[in-house]
Amino acid sequence: MQYLIRIGMARLNAKQQLQGLVGSVYIRNMNGMKVLQTRPVKPKQTKGTRASAADFKYAVAQSQTIRKAFQSLLALGTHPYTSQRLTGELHKGFHIPQGYTNHLTLFTADLAHLIGFEFHKTCPLELLLPVIFPFEVSDDGSLCLAPTLVPAVHSKLLPDSKASCALVFVVASWHPDRGPQADTVVFSFEMKQHIPTPIALQTDVYPAGTRLIVAAQLLVWNSRTALGDKNFCNNKQFNPVQVVFTGVV
Repeated sequence: MQYLIRIGMARLNAKQQLQGLVGSVYIRNMNGMKVLQTRPVKPKQTKGTRASAADFKYAVAQSQTIRKAFQSLLALGTHPYTSQRLTGELHKGFHIPQGYTNHLTLFTADLAHLIGFEFHKTCPLELLLPVIFPFEVSDDGSLCLAPTLVPAVHSKLLPDSKASCALVFVVASWHPDRGPQADTVVFSFEMKQHIPTPIALQTDVYPAGTRLIVAAQLLVWNSRTALGDKNFCNNKQFNPVQVVFTGVV
């Protein structure tokens, strides 16, 4: 027979063990052991804490929006924690400075620190192509890449030493009056194997207030099928994609 002695809201069983609530602590069983923990409390949130939580929720939504815009690049493979890392970087940009009352958005935040963000952390594009792409928004509202010589990629850094590759740019644009849906434009430059490749581009004119984010991908293939289609080498282990520009028209 088991005898229980109540002490407040706790119980003393036949083994002389306390179970339940004792003062501000709680005793419970977990995996055959007695665990002593404090009572759960509901913390009071400050105005800054609530604002930071709202910014983080917005960053999560925008991270999903950006990854969706670059889905054509990311579908071949990304780092497992890409979404979390991108959300963290965006949260830094959306964080409200002290004394600032309005929430920052995709169109008002300074997201310059996103430049250089690697979607696949274990095979960074910067290692393969250590070059800065001088994008800029012209006075008429178009995005331009000045003529640039891109060095040849060393064959030892590629999945196949006999592979060919192309440098692909995806320009994603968000108009402030069109919601989260992005428009994308793709530019592809097949690279020379042993000498630098000259590249340059210019987009159409964007309306004022449009947010632009450009991602670059090194796309690699090692052969062609009988129909002439390329057999791509990009996969979950090798898919270098990097943010190379962001700005507002």
